[in-house]
Amino acid sequence: MKKIFLFLVIYAISLIAQSNYQLYKESLKRKNLKEAKIYLLKAINESFENDDLKTIAKRYEEMANLYKKTKSYYKAIEYYKLSLKLSLSEESSDIPALILLYKKLSFCYSKIGNTFKTFKYSYKAAKLANKRYGKNSKVTKELTKELAKIQSKLIENSI
Repeated sequence: MKKIFLFLVIYAISLIAQSNYQLYKESLKRKNLKEAKIYLLKAINESFENDDLKTIAKRYEEMANLYKKTKSYYKAIEYYKLSLKLSLSEESSDIPALILLYKKLSFCYSKIGNTFKTFKYSYKAAKLANKRYGKNSKVTKELTKELAKIQSKLIENSI
């Protein structure tokens, strides 16, 4: 009997989380970012009940994207880092998703003027792309070119 009750509670929580997530998506469509953040936070909190790290990481990334849209780069960085931490803890990390997270972190750091961290995360993205796709791939070449520009800024700033 206890197992059935526990199952029903978990099922009800997953339905609520799904509905909050759906409300988040609908708020996004209406471009009501403030409301979208509220529903996404509720969905994140409820996702913890299911202990689904992959979903939580994705929700953190979505929250970061919302903050990035509103040019709240410090908050975006905070959520991208949470997403990255969870994504890296997964045994079967999605390499293209990790590369994208590194690129988003690099972008946010460039917007707040932290060239060193911009370089750091671009480097991580390029290194991962090289490992995944090889040094002659289009993705790796683009990231390496971007990295060279950032490196030039670092050198320029140090002179």
